[in-house]
Amino acid sequence: MIIEFTIKNFRSIKNEQVVSFFAENKLKHHAGNISHINNIGVLKTCAIYGSNAAGKTNIILALNALQSLIVDSGSWNDGDNIVCYEPYLLSKTTSNEPIHFEIEFSVDNTRYIYQVHFSKKEILFEKLDAYYSARVSNLFTRNSSDDWRAVKFGERYKNGKKQIAFFPNNTYLSKAGNTADSPKIIRKIYNYFRKNMVTMFQNTHISIFDWQDNKEISSVMNTFLQKIDLGINKFSMESKEVPSGLKLPSNIPEDLKKKILKDLSKEPSFHHETEDGTLISFPINKESMGTTRLFKMLPFLIDILKNGSFVFIDEIENSFHPHVAELLIKLFNDPLVNKKDAQLVFTTHDLALMTSKTMRKDQIYLTKKDLFEGTTIECLDNYDIKDNSPFHKWYDEGRLGSIPTINYRDISDSIKKVFQYA
Repeated sequence: MIIEFTIKNFRSIKNEQVVSFFAENKLKHHAGNISHINNIGVLKTCAIYGSNAAGKTNIILALNALQSLIVDSGSWNDGDNIVCYEPYLLSKTTSNEPIHFEIEFSVDNTRYIYQVHFSKKEILFEKLDAYYSARVSNLFTRNSSDDWRAVKFGERYKNGKKQIAFFPNNTYLSKAGNTADSPKIIRKIYNYFRKNMVTMFQNTHISIFDWQDNKEISSVMNTFLQKIDLGINKFSMESKEVPSGLKLPSNIPEDLKKKILKDLSKEPSFHHETEDGTLISFPINKESMGTTRLFKMLPFLIDILKNGSFVFIDEIENSFHPHVAELLIKLFNDPLVNKKDAQLVFTTHDLALMTSKTMRKDQIYLTKKDLFEGTTIECLDNYDIKDNSPFHKWYDEGRLGSIPTINYRDISDSIKKVFQYA
């Protein structure tokens, strides 16, 4: 699980900002929303609000950048730019300075803290600590961008090859994590970020191969579609011809080609009940865009819950009706459903999801941005309001800030002037 994420000097985020999933207060309030790792409460869901351009999406992009540094950077060639180097550009003091990321997370009930500082072409600092007890243990520390022999290792980092050569733009974690004879712990952490962390934007295409052959997933899918008032009785997968002339890239592995072709040879059909009780089927292109997107995402979200992964969804209301989004939040918060401690974090403008009936105060963050401070991130738990307060109403009224300031008079006057209505 992700416990805390710290960002400094990335895109619109100028000064150090922290998104924390620690549940430190009132652990009995919405107790199901909390997982426990070595007596530490960690939140299963989190919502991030703010006006347009306040920097909500940049939090996801920062996590996406960190994942790229951990998973992908080991394959970057010597001299390549670090593509996720995007510092805060509206200040001379930051525009050429390093970006800082720090993430605290848990793998197999052990807490870790990973830090990385980087510039356009170099990893300047890198460190991984572990909490095997109340006292922190350092696994490795890198203070040089290019001297791989200078990496210092802690006594708990053992049982494998530790010194591994890297280029200045490679993280040690990425190189060691993808090396077969490196210590098992570094490979475990690398694979956690590779397999168990997903960031989803509006144009993200999600696909789970062969889920249709899994009877358990298909059963959950059918129940879900039946019980959210879509008018769908069930779905089935029908055979179809693969588009003629389809050519897949030659460098795709053969087993992956077979999975892609198999996926393309099937198409869902949705069965609706008629007036006389019989069923009539509709192809997916006859269903609404919302139903189509939901159908494509459901197997993925079921897989997230099944495997205890972490998913960050940008603007969740663009994917789901508010009641469906609320249903997903409840499923992630439900300890009887979410037994593997999966986490759902999302950005949204939907006030219907900001409710004390579903969310704790510490599960809600507000973002705002100004010229001098950049994006700031504030947890609702820092506000002097009661746990059962009408958060959504007060936010809508502007009492909590983080909403756009709109000057209707100037906007309407400019339109009237252009079209000579004045």
